[in-house]
Amino acid sequence: MYLCVKPLYKHIIMLFVFLTGFMNTGLADEPYCTNIGFELHNFTNWRAYTWADGQSGYVTSTPKVEGIVNGRHTIITSNGYDPIVGGTQLKLIPDGYSTSVKLGSTSLGNGGLRQSLTYQLDVTPQNAFIVYNFAVVLQDPHDSSHFPEDEPRFKVSILDKDGNEITGEASCANYDVNASNANVEGWNTIQYDGKPLYWRDWTTVGINLTKYIGQTVTLEFMSANCRRKGHFGYAYLTAHCQPLYITVDYCADDKIATLTAPIGFKSYQWKDSLNNPVFTGQTLQLSSNVISEGDTYTCEMQSATGCDATLSATIFRYSPNADFTHSQVDCNKVNNTIIFSITSPSTHGTLDYHWDFGDGSTTTDQNPIHDFHSVSGMIPVTLVVKNPPSTCTDSVTKMVETFFPPLIGIDGDSTYCPGETTLLKAHGAHHYEWFDGSTADNITVGKDTEVWMIGYSSNNCHTDTIRVNVKKEPAWTLTTSGSELFCSGGSTVLSASGAATYSWSTGETSDSIRVDKPGSYTVTGKNRRGCEKQFTFTVNEDPLPDAGFNMSVNKIDLHNNELSCSVTAQNGVNYHWDMGDGKTEQGTRITHKYDVDPNLTNYKITLTAVNANGCRNSASKMVNVVLFIPNVFTPNGDGINDKFMDGKEIIIYDRNGNILYKGDNGWDGNYKGEKADNDTYFYYIKYIDTDGSEKTAKGFIQLKR
Repeated sequence: MYLCVKPLYKHIIMLFVFLTGFMNTGLADEPYCTNIGFELHNFTNWRAYTWADGQSGYVTSTPKVEGIVNGRHTIITSNGYDPIVGGTQLKLIPDGYSTSVKLGSTSLGNGGLRQSLTYQLDVTPQNAFIVYNFAVVLQDPHDSSHFPEDEPRFKVSILDKDGNEITGEASCANYDVNASNANVEGWNTIQYDGKPLYWRDWTTVGINLTKYIGQTVTLEFMSANCRRKGHFGYAYLTAHCQPLYITVDYCADDKIATLTAPIGFKSYQWKDSLNNPVFTGQTLQLSSNVISEGDTYTCEMQSATGCDATLSATIFRYSPNADFTHSQVDCNKVNNTIIFSITSPSTHGTLDYHWDFGDGSTTTDQNPIHDFHSVSGMIPVTLVVKNPPSTCTDSVTKMVETFFPPLIGIDGDSTYCPGETTLLKAHGAHHYEWFDGSTADNITVGKDTEVWMIGYSSNNCHTDTIRVNVKKEPAWTLTTSGSELFCSGGSTVLSASGAATYSWSTGETSDSIRVDKPGSYTVTGKNRRGCEKQFTFTVNEDPLPDAGFNMSVNKIDLHNNELSCSVTAQNGVNYHWDMGDGKTEQGTRITHKYDVDPNLTNYKITLTAVNANGCRNSASKMVNVVLFIPNVFTPNGDGINDKFMDGKEIIIYDRNGNILYKGDNGWDGNYKGEKADNDTYFYYIKYIDTDGSEKTAKGFIQLKR
């Protein structure tokens, strides 16, 4: 069989997680494998190729060309389902992911089309476990003249630094399948264009690259159409990377210890320290009353392609405690460099550190030295410690005083709104003195005046003064407009003007809104200084008038061509009738006569009701014109009723079943050039009805001269 799923080499990895120093427990962050899952919604770090493979002689081979080709390399960010498979069977993006790529298409082009995507990875402990997910659709030619290599195909290759497929333990992640050999376990089949179409739902494969740490490997995905031009193949892809270890979430106050194996394996088997099976699944939860610190649990895992891994985790209760000390800035030396020292204890294993210095800078160093450059004042510095292999964390934030001239500043609006006040807030110093003697870091002002403030460092060795002028904003007007009444099923526009910004109770921020529901709508306008004014619209809904009406008949013909219509009158409502023949009527009761088209038609009667507020409603009914067939005709040459059913395809029979006439020019009452006797004759008529369908009529016609 041409299903080139590589030999399923199996391996065992024994790792004791409490000795490791890995940082991540889920999908790895930059820079370990940036955009491997297309999370940037583009092809950054990926290389794309296209070419044609014409080895069978049906198409002309072309060299590989690097570059993204629209329709052959497609980023998918919206949930949905594959249209070829149909229904809700094959998702475009697998569960747990937000992005995927479609590799290939149903466009056959010149045949033999190939396309691929490759990703180079520098293997580290943080990304040594790669999980890729794929789904495949392959159209089977179902033709013995096709060699396997001619058929649509999908292939995954893990390549070493020299571009060769890796061998040994990790080679089980290599995968190669063509259309006619996809009818195996894990594949589904439907009929498409009269032939089998095989598709595989999202499949997850985990690759252990621990032995390749320090080396560069390449992930290569390829899909191909049929070399004979008549069949397609394409695939969907996504991936992520992570460390290869078990997380142990058992923090200080937890009553449950949660052990989580890496995602991506087809099966999981957990065993206790006595090698007894205890659970199957990715996540094992153990109550604190059945475990002790130091207990070891083992998880045996198998990926979809047969790769095996066994990881062990030892349970400890992790209680990290974030704390640090720091040096002080000497304000007399204009020096902003501060030394930070960790004082956080670790109960088990090592700690990971993340510092946020409050000035946009971060680091993972244990005891960093940080220069705050040009920032001054009390800066919040946050330390987060994490105790891997658990996700147990602790954090602490301390205010650290820095110094760099100018020392202080004042935030807030120096202009206040009429009838209100403005809040001014000082920053940058250790403590403050305002013009009124207050020492808080803020002050409320509600009059026109000069405000000054002095800022002091912690040891009072440096002072600075800032002055601002506070003034009242001039009065302003919020203007509103718009109809507060709308017809049922319609809407109305409410508008405001005169402000710089607007905020409606609906959440909209434009100067006007359209509403289609009754109720209260409030707009808040702010001028350029933030002074507010408010107005509330009360909107009502006017019901539509009733346009239902009655008709005396719903069928007319050439001679019975008159009908009556009526509607129940409502106060203040005008009624307008469109009779469908280019004529109109007015009123609650009307009678109308049609000039019926002998070629058959129908008429659409439409009543439009309009109330005093202009709200209108309409309703329509059809009047069908039926074929008029007389029961007597008089072919006496007087020009009146001389022919029977002229223009219709008819057959006339006498009492003995003889055909006297057949045609569409109308029967003139003659047979073989002689006048037929006054008698009753049988007719058969074929005609096109008003709905466009062919119909027949049968009956008797009396001939009288």
